[in-house]
Amino acid sequence: MFIHARSVPLNYILLVSWTIMQSITIVSFFDVKVVIEAVALTALTVLCLFVYTASQAKRDFQKHWAILFSVSMIFMAVPLSCNYKLLIQSALFDFLMATFGAVLFSVYLIFDIDRIMHYSSPEDYIEACVSLYLDIINLFLRILQILNEANRN
Repeated sequence: MFIHARSVPLNYILLVSWTIMQSITIVSFFDVKVVIEAVALTALTVLCLFVYTASQAKRDFQKHWAILFSVSMIFMAVPLSCNYKLLIQSALFDFLMATFGAVLFSVYLIFDIDRIMHYSSPEDYIEACVSLYLDIINLFLRILQILNEANRN
C-alpha cells in the first residue's frame, strides 16, 4: 500500500480490499461478543492516546525511534526463537505476548500521531492514514487476543 500511496484510485482500492479481507478473517476466528468488546476497548484506548499525544504537542517523541525499533525487533524475535526451540507454548505466554504487543502498538500510535502532527505535509494524507490504520488494527488484534484468552479461562 505504501508503494501506491500517491496513486489515487489504486490506493483506495487496495485499502478497502485489505480491510475487507482482514474483517472476514477476524469474524471467522473469534466470537462476536469478544470482537465487540475488543472494538469498544480499542476505541477507548485510541481516544485516550490521541488526547495524550495532542496534550503533549511540545514534546518530540521522534527522538525515541531507536528504542521503539529495538523493542519491535525483540517483539518479533522472542516468539520466533521460542517456537523454533519449542520452549514456550502456553496460554500464559500467548497472553503475555499479546499484552506486550498491545503496549508496543500503543506506543507506535503515539509515535505516528506525533510524526503526523510535526513532520507530515498535507500531501502525505494517505500514508498517514494507513500508518494510523495499521497501528489501530494491530492494537485491536492484540486486545482481541487478550480478551479471547481471558474468556477462554
